[in-house]
Amino acid sequence: LVRAVAGWARKAGARELRLSVMPGNERAAALYRRHGFEDLGPVGDELPDGRREHVMVKPLA
Repeated sequence: LVRAVAGWARKAGARELRLSVMPGNERAAALYRRHGFEDLGPVGDELPDGRREHVMVKPLA
């Protein structure tokens, strides 16, 4: 599914994919890392408990 979305986005002219992962969701972060995403750290939206989502990015070039 990740490869299919990347292919669709590439054909649509996107240069990268970005997504947010909840803090502590290591299984999801590991899956995205295996598919070429880099974790930019806790720079996403602030959650009610003060933590921030982790933004991950994958270049499509």
